[in-house]
Amino acid sequence: MPDNKHREGSLDAPTRYPIDWKSDKFNDPDDLTQELERVFDVCHTCRRCVSLCESFPRLFDLIDESPTLEVDGVDKSDFQ
Repeated sequence: MPDNKHREGSLDAPTRYPIDWKSDKFNDPDDLTQELERVFDVCHTCRRCVSLCESFPRLFDLIDESPTLEVDGVDKSDFQ
């Protein structure tokens, strides 16, 4: 029998992981930029909640205007 805990669309509650907000790394601008790029890439690839998020039109415009047509081509200063 397949493992239903990890199947896409499961109705199980997601696993919540603690956030180490007291660490120096939590407020590191370079780490934040790296995490934003990771999340934007996931959003750009998935697009399942595009109708629910007001950030998508801006994100997709930035990607479409970038030289690579991918998140890695978006100027990091535009993440703001």
